[in-house]
Amino acid sequence: MAHSFAVPDRHRIDADVADAEEAVVRASAALVDLEAHPGYGLLAPGGFTGVSARRREETLATVAELHRDLALYRRAVAAAREARGTRSRPTPEELTAVAEALHGESVVVAEEAVPLQRRGLLGPTSEVTRTSADALLGRMRAGFDAVTGVVAAVAAVWEAVAAQLGPVERGLDGLRAEVAAASDPTAAARLDRLAERADALRAAVLGDPLPHATVAQPVDAAGLAEVTAGLDEVRAALAEARGLREGLDERVAGLTAEVDGLAALEADAAAVAAEVARVIAPPPGLPVPERRAPELRAAVREAHGDARAGRWEAASSGFAAAGSGLAAARASAESDRAVLGGLLDRRAELRGRLGALRAKASARGRSEDLDLDALHSRAQDLLWSAPCDLAAATVAVRAYQRALEDGAGS
Repeated sequence: MAHSFAVPDRHRIDADVADAEEAVVRASAALVDLEAHPGYGLLAPGGFTGVSARRREETLATVAELHRDLALYRRAVAAAREARGTRSRPTPEELTAVAEALHGESVVVAEEAVPLQRRGLLGPTSEVTRTSADALLGRMRAGFDAVTGVVAAVAAVWEAVAAQLGPVERGLDGLRAEVAAASDPTAAARLDRLAERADALRAAVLGDPLPHATVAQPVDAAGLAEVTAGLDEVRAALAEARGLREGLDERVAGLTAEVDGLAALEADAAAVAAEVARVIAPPPGLPVPERRAPELRAAVREAHGDARAGRWEAASSGFAAAGSGLAAARASAESDRAVLGGLLDRRAELRGRLGALRAKASARGRSEDLDLDALHSRAQDLLWSAPCDLAAATVAVRAYQRALEDGAGS
């Protein structure tokens, strides 16, 4: 039903029409800007889950309503402009028609058929819902604010994720180029796994972005640190491979020389062990020298083969393991050689001491001392028998020395 208005002021009506026409222009431009916004572009394809999926559907429905409401508002403003006409002094009826078009409930927003069971005999066949252009504009403002809030939130989350994962993406791109140039399949496979992990971190946020809208750094920090550390490891491995390519021959030659040195050391330790086994009764815990040179030589050859095949990460690991193994094997062989050689040195030292004590006994005129001579014979028999019991020989030499010193004081 039409509303009755007091005859409005012409200047006020003209200002209202101008404001409404400007509102049409500005609302049209705002909708264009909205649909050009990156956040709206992220909503359009869909693929969201959870809260974001529901809010997306609501937002797109609101945008469709905004377009419908703007079309209705534009028609209402056009009707007001037409009712105003062009005369400088419009009639009261014309001014009232303009006011009705802008401020009265003249806009039909819905018309629904009334079901037969709800009609009276003379009742209407349809129900019409009306509103005013002013109310329509207010509804558009509220809808636009709600939509821009969602669009801005989605865009902000997307930008935050891009900022967090940007260094990772750039790192992956740079390393892919290096890996391709190095033809390293191991590094390439590792990069693929890191890229999949980064994609999973991104999807965990962007699949349902709105719950993360208030978080400055929405990507999982631990997962991001894991990917970053992995990239650093690949970068370090590529640098190692680069150095390896440039000095491969020298590296192989150096390790081969170390293996040759180890083989000689282990052969010497084995020879000393054989001599100890021949002449000395083995004490508890006597070391048994290992021969690791053959397996380490094979490891160097395998790593060299990996390098020639372009498997630089495997080659680097192989060379590093061979180097560590060589250091450990050399330390073990030197320790075994020292322990075993110490037994021979101990026997020689005891023999030398016994000879010096025998000379001292002769100088003191005790070469005919039968008790002292028996102690000497006991020590000499132990030291010159094979295998020599070093513990017993040590006790015998000390006993001979004590007897000699005790006799010197009598």
